[in-house]
Amino acid sequence: MSRMFIQIILPLVAPLAVYFLWLWYAGKRAETSGDEPPAFTRGAAFWAILIGFSLMIASLAYLAVTGGVSPDAGTYQPPRLEDGKVIGPSYE
Repeated sequence: MSRMFIQIILPLVAPLAVYFLWLWYAGKRAETSGDEPPAFTRGAAFWAILIGFSLMIASLAYLAVTGGVSPDAGTYQPPRLEDGKVIGPSYE
């Protein structure tokens, strides 16, 4: 679970968290100085995040459709011990 968090979730969430923290800080700073707070959709980071998520979803959908092994590819042979050697799992 920790490997999944570090390798998948953290790289996706950390840049968003930093951006939202900056947006919050810039809004507070603008509020104290009497300026207009920055709009979320006006910045380039918003569009970069949107395009990044769109590309990620498209690539995951493509891999789900085209990759992998067909469910009827064969029968699963679990790992076994033959002549003192471990034979890895396979499909036959």
